[in-house]
Amino acid sequence: MEKIGILGGTFNPVHVEHVRLAKCAVEELGLDKLLVMPTFIPPHKQVVPAPAHDRIKMLELAFIDDEKIEVSDFEIEQGGKSYTYLTVEHFQKVGAQIYFIVGGDMLVNFKTWRFPERILKSARLAVFEREDFYADFEKEREYFREHFNADFIKLNYVGKNISSTKIRVYSAFSLSLEGLVPKKVEEYVNQSGLYGGDLYVDFVKTRMPEKRVKHTANVVISALKKAKELGLDEKKVMIAATLHDCAKYFDHTKIDGFTIDKDVPPPVIHQFLGAFVAEKFLGVFDKEILDAIRYHTSGKADMSLLGKLIFVADMVEEGRDYDGVEYLRALYEKDDFEFCFRECLREEMLHLINKGQKIYAETISAYDYYVEQKGEK
Repeated sequence: MEKIGILGGTFNPVHVEHVRLAKCAVEELGLDKLLVMPTFIPPHKQVVPAPAHDRIKMLELAFIDDEKIEVSDFEIEQGGKSYTYLTVEHFQKVGAQIYFIVGGDMLVNFKTWRFPERILKSARLAVFEREDFYADFEKEREYFREHFNADFIKLNYVGKNISSTKIRVYSAFSLSLEGLVPKKVEEYVNQSGLYGGDLYVDFVKTRMPEKRVKHTANVVISALKKAKELGLDEKKVMIAATLHDCAKYFDHTKIDGFTIDKDVPPPVIHQFLGAFVAEKFLGVFDKEILDAIRYHTSGKADMSLLGKLIFVADMVEEGRDYDGVEYLRALYEKDDFEFCFRECLREEMLHLINKGQKIYAETISAYDYYVEQKGEK
């Protein structure tokens, strides 16, 4: 009997980890064919993906030299939301053994999928571990046996953490995608302008050196990663994160209409100037966004949740390298965001004290308000 694997996903865009996984699945499962199948509309994601023809083209470029790997437009052609039970039932009719390939995170949530029993009647799950997600495979195996009278195959492959969001944001900021997507895919993305930026991104990337542009992109990625969990508007998060350093390289003495108190330390001035530039030059009038920019360096008492997020994302983005950053990043990955925020404030105070730098009054006020007065641990 022919052995056919199905690897589904949004592929927005396909990246190098998808390619590695696909090749390893063909080898580990001894597949005659692997169908790489982009969804039309993924039922579990809110991000509107790139047009279907672009995602298919990128997949074709990524697997152009792999004879056993075929790009399938089946779910695209079906239209509407893409449900796995319909897909595997369709392909099972050809008389082949079907293997549906999922990550450990999808395995844990499999019980919530539409008609999981029907999926398992038509296909076997082949599951790979992900380094960014812990799954108790033995516990899940027991659940499968008890509730579905079925089992799954545990692949040896361990998936690396590559974020499609990072790829899209880096592309928007015109940063290199080397090592993130196959070379032919990078060329396609760059030539098509598929993941282009908006006026805020364009403003930032034309007024900063590449190192600072990359920092800004990393803050956007870091902030977006937490936005949904915190119930924040992703568009507002994107704007605030994009513009948080927008005036970093402006001379504040040459900006008409901008004034600043004499007691504001020089490293803090850019946050106030940034809010001014965002409003006066770019037409940003949302007070919450402007405040998030205005206090992203110093912090302040009684910050909005958006303001806290930009403050933290600025400190923990992947390009930061200082003693204690790994501890803060680990906290950021956990559920207690407020504790992470307070620890970031604590780290900021310690940094300024150890460097012998002037501590701005708003930073002291924020520290007293969130760490000292509340006494929260």
